[in-house]
Amino acid sequence: MTVSVSGTVAIAHWCYSYNQPIMSKPPQTTSTSFADEIDDAVLQELYSWVDQIPLSRPKKNLTRDFSDGVLVAETISHYFPKLVELHNYPPATGTKLKMENWNVLNRKVFKKLHFELAEDVIKQVVNAKPFVIERVLLMLRTKIDTIVWEKHKQQNEQPEADQYKQGNSSFLSYRGKESINRVPSCQSWGGVQKPPFSDVSSRNAGDGIVPSDFVPRVQLEEKVQECLSKEETIQILEAKVRRLEHLLHLKDIRINDLQIRVDGIRPTGHR
Repeated sequence: MTVSVSGTVAIAHWCYSYNQPIMSKPPQTTSTSFADEIDDAVLQELYSWVDQIPLSRPKKNLTRDFSDGVLVAETISHYFPKLVELHNYPPATGTKLKMENWNVLNRKVFKKLHFELAEDVIKQVVNAKPFVIERVLLMLRTKIDTIVWEKHKQQNEQPEADQYKQGNSSFLSYRGKESINRVPSCQSWGGVQKPPFSDVSSRNAGDGIVPSDFVPRVQLEEKVQECLSKEETIQILEAKVRRLEHLLHLKDIRINDLQIRVDGIRPTGHR
């Protein structure tokens, strides 16, 4: 996936490493960072990911469709059915009920996924502010992919009997093969993009097993984003250094000019 520096840096402002709380309190995520535009390639892949998930509503407008939190609950339920009770999230058109749905998600679901949304972010989602729900979904996808990958890794390292026992007891019971072997559809929001874990060899993909030395795409992308963000910071600092060097050069010229003038008016001898 190709990501431009501008889009990547915008995401990097709010995306920390996968094992830390993101968009959480504290630290608070500023409203302006969520309003920033997102790179087209990132959006295209996000839309393809959403298109794979069976949702209860026709997919028309991402910002409006997800504003009441219902489709977010369905998205999480698709991967972790035991984590979400869908009857707690009725469809809503009013701001108050939408806020209630999101607050329930924040309290009962997001905390178990190790992040929370700040209140101002929820308000922006409810009010269908552009690019905010996209950032929330990007975060959610990162969490889902990470948990699924770690779950597979843990199960692969355990005896078969323990795998069965853990798979039936954990609230993060998920559809393993669907999570790993996604087949993107080309529907209303975008074309086909290579999904996470799609580079798994066919030998492993057939049985839904991820190699123990496989690095999740989300971790790789986060490191790339972090590097690009630091690279841009370095470029900005280098530009400042060049500017200061230029100012210093101008001051040297000015000093030399003044020195010449002083030498010109200084008496050269005595009568």
